Amino acid sequence: MAINKKQVIQNMKKLGVYKPEFDVMIEIYVGLVKQYNELNRQFKESNYEVEEKTGYSDNAKRSPIVSSLENLRKDVLKYANELGLTPAGLKKINEKGLGDKKLSPLAEALRHLG
Repeated sequence: MAINKKQVIQNMKKLGVYKPEFDVMIEIYVGLVKQYNELNRQFKESNYEVEEKTGYSDNAKRSPIVSSLENLRKDVLKYANELGLTPAGLKKINEKGLGDKKLSPLAEALRHLG
């Protein structure tokens, strides 16, 4: 799935969580997703080779592409959460707010109750 900054911004606007100050984080997120997609394509082309033989023996070690995919997946999820692009991330942002919205005294009291 291809992704670009404009699409991410549109999605964030639809969710009501976009601010221009997030643009740098959005660029990093988009870059991570592109890297993940490229490595995933390479992994597919390798017939999903999880291990590769070492040059010294018949022992096999974990494919570097698998480790990279796992790390990128974690990073992508972390950024998506922080940007409010996952259900958990959106909930967190909605509970905390974006910093510029003042709650009414009733809403503030209800928020503190639970």
